[in-house]
Amino acid sequence: MKLSRALFAVALALVFAAPAFAETQNVKVSGSIDAYWFYRDNYDLLDNNDASVLPAGATLAGGGIPTQSHSGATTQRSEADDYFRTNTQVEVSADLTDNVSAVVNLVNQRDWNAGSLAPNATGGVTESTSATNATNEFDIELDLAYVQMKEIFYSPLTLTIGRQDLWFGRGFIVGNNWRAWDQQGITQADEYSTTTAFDAIRATLDFNPWTLDFVYSKITEGSTNPENDRDLYIANVNYKFSEYNAVAEAYYVGEVDRNQLASSSGTFNNETDTFGGRVQFDPISQITLGGELAYQTGDYRGSLTAPTRDRAAWAADIFGTYRWDYTWKPSATVEYVYFSGEEDLGSAATTEYGSWNGLYRGHFWTAYADFREFVYATAQADDQPATTNSEFIQVKGAIKPLDDLLIEATYTYLWTPERVHKTAGDLSSSTENNHIGSEVDVQVTYDYTEDVSFGILAGWFIPGNFYISPNDATAADVVSSVKVTF
Repeated sequence: MKLSRALFAVALALVFAAPAFAETQNVKVSGSIDAYWFYRDNYDLLDNNDASVLPAGATLAGGGIPTQSHSGATTQRSEADDYFRTNTQVEVSADLTDNVSAVVNLVNQRDWNAGSLAPNATGGVTESTSATNATNEFDIELDLAYVQMKEIFYSPLTLTIGRQDLWFGRGFIVGNNWRAWDQQGITQADEYSTTTAFDAIRATLDFNPWTLDFVYSKITEGSTNPENDRDLYIANVNYKFSEYNAVAEAYYVGEVDRNQLASSSGTFNNETDTFGGRVQFDPISQITLGGELAYQTGDYRGSLTAPTRDRAAWAADIFGTYRWDYTWKPSATVEYVYFSGEEDLGSAATTEYGSWNGLYRGHFWTAYADFREFVYATAQADDQPATTNSEFIQVKGAIKPLDDLLIEATYTYLWTPERVHKTAGDLSSSTENNHIGSEVDVQVTYDYTEDVSFGILAGWFIPGNFYISPNDATAADVVSSVKVTF
């Protein structure tokens, strides 16, 4: 009797399972293993303190004052950090019937056999002196999990629902959900995180050469109460021209942040409405020119007790690339980038707030400077995040002496468009010099096979006169990598 019931249960399961298997047209398994070695010296720009790499605080008072201690150990003067890291991904994609597909990507990110790491009060991680591994070092994180339906209801319409990557244009405004980096608080070098996806609903209308995208994303679910959430709204229109490899697009990106200032006494919005446009074209085959301009409006409130201020911020990106028609395929790029800043960061200020909100930018130009006070804290008490009040010019050169060898070098000169007062909120206090510094980066990539590549990145950030001794040591970054895709 037991055997009969077991056989009946198996048969019933096969009856229900058979249609599900039959609906699957194609399944693909892919993935990657990226191994890194890091050497980082004087990342806080303070020499001889054995505290070279510290995470920036999650809540930065006065527009970006660091909250980390930079005193370091008094018995050790090792200065530099060096460690290994591996990012492992396994992705499964399935094509179903009626233009339906599903994708799941699982990730493990870990520093090799690190000491116990735990999130600290400032949003970074603290490493204990224990030699035991972090208990969640080998845990699996969910990176992607979405379903995509093409030609749903209307032939040009594609609907994508779930955790997905979002990248628009050159990633100047949206491309990387940095809030998803290292959710478990167990790794360093968060800018190398592979978990960059958004929980979103995306509707794409393809009217070739026009493409229209509409996105809603839930960035933070504070609780089931919608009054303490952080939501993102995107509308993007893209047009590809038939000549000159030209493209033009216009967009609106809105972030409604009710999470940062949520409390039992009420919730106050920090709303950022970004309007912008981008053009890019090749006037001749050897030249690419492009530019992007964006403006932010909305409301800003620095604290629960601060008055609401109107946003009025700007960002711009202008670049040009020339490619020589030689065997080594040399190219040169000159680029200018601007993120507006704010002079008055006082808690009682009521004037327009001009500091640029970096939102979810996916494009980064440098190995170090882009992450000052955004990922890593400097020892300069009045330093501000690199995502705002920053302006720079970059010159980049690249050559390919072999088909599988690429050598790139960049020089970046940075300054602040708004002078930073030494006492935040006190406009009568003296200001720092506006020269942030210079950075030199060199990167070599060798494609061993189609699936395996080796890389080495070396970068040096030389602080400018904005940084006052002893907080002006040169920061060094060396990253070696081996990347395998399958």
